[in-house]
Amino acid sequence: MRLTDVHLELKRNPSGHTYTVARIPGREDVYLGIDLGSRPCLFIATSETTQEPALCSSHISLQLSKLYRLADAGGGLSKQGLFHSICCETTDDAEVGSFLLLIEAFLAYQQGKPIGGEELTSFFRSMLRLFSISPERDLKAERQGLWGELFMMSRIRGLRFWAPFWHSEITQTFDFSSPGKRVEVKTTLGQQRIHQFSHRQVFTLEAQEIIIASLLLREDDVGQSLRDLINACREDLKGGPYFIKLEKAVRRAGMEQSTEIGPIFAPAQAEQELAFFRSADAPHFRVPEPHGVSETRYQVDLSTAPQLARQDLNSWLDTWPSESARLSHD
Repeated sequence: MRLTDVHLELKRNPSGHTYTVARIPGREDVYLGIDLGSRPCLFIATSETTQEPALCSSHISLQLSKLYRLADAGGGLSKQGLFHSICCETTDDAEVGSFLLLIEAFLAYQQGKPIGGEELTSFFRSMLRLFSISPERDLKAERQGLWGELFMMSRIRGLRFWAPFWHSEITQTFDFSSPGKRVEVKTTLGQQRIHQFSHRQVFTLEAQEIIIASLLLREDDVGQSLRDLINACREDLKGGPYFIKLEKAVRRAGMEQSTEIGPIFAPAQAEQELAFFRSADAPHFRVPEPHGVSETRYQVDLSTAPQLARQDLNSWLDTWPSESARLSHD
């Protein structure tokens, strides 16, 4: 059962006590609850007695080892004891939805593992950073770019391959980075393979390789929406350590509301027109930016550059760190 469904059921059957809770299936002493304002909270029973001050923002709060009395839905039995808690501090529907989604992903990742104060505090700080993200000003460009990134990831090796290398901050130069290797995804609605680049995205430094993934997109009302891609990617990444990277991208694109569909493009054409290029083969200025010049941007026509064969792309991606090596590094 989804936590959104549990939350709705709790709202329908409040106990009248400060906190109404339901035990989360498959977890001992872990509960989803609501306060008197129907805001969701996660409670985890603990024997830890370390006293830490509460941490709170306008969106969420964290309390470790606090004495709570929790009541079952419908006013049934109540239980009292020490619990860690993370509570949603807003009634905004989109933010409540994001809170429940993140809690569900966190519990899936922690499946079979004990959840203590250290794990909860680390998760809380990740949530704080996430909730501080605001949508980009140019939502149309941001959503189109996100569609291209998620589509490329889903068609080439899958989300779990790419997620560790995916940028988590908008200020990062490349969409995907591994030691000495970079991938930049570009999309266009035009029929010509012309994209905007920063000079740094095509000018290759010594001992570095840059591959450009180029997609020609066509709007299609019965195609694949950004919402479709986000939902599929959430399922792929849930239970893994990189789920929050996706949610950061979702917030930058202003796609928190489940009713927001986003752009819809024809997937068959996008897959047919997905092409890869070595930046060294793309037209660009082949010298570094001169002293005092930065953030140079220009259009690059990739139609004159040779495409990278999929066999060569796969051989190159085989040199990226394996999953076990990535996780040990993380």
